[in-house]
Amino acid sequence: MTEREPDVEIDARVKADELRFECKPTVDVIAHSNAPARAASVSERRNLPDELETGVTYRDVEVSWHAWARLEDPEDD
Repeated sequence: MTEREPDVEIDARVKADELRFECKPTVDVIAHSNAPARAASVSERRNLPDELETGVTYRDVEVSWHAWARLEDPEDD
């Protein structure tokens, strides 16, 4: 069976000349559905390390985020 396109997709991108964190950010991505579904997300960073440090000014940064969800087809069971 070929996997079909997602039912919902969200793309977001932010850019900043400078970015500084006074405390370490925490990010949680949670998808909710009233029906069985599968969801996933992926992000890409430019000029930001995986582990952010407080008090450090990051310059010329960009973050892209993509999320998608697909409702499960009950007939596939």
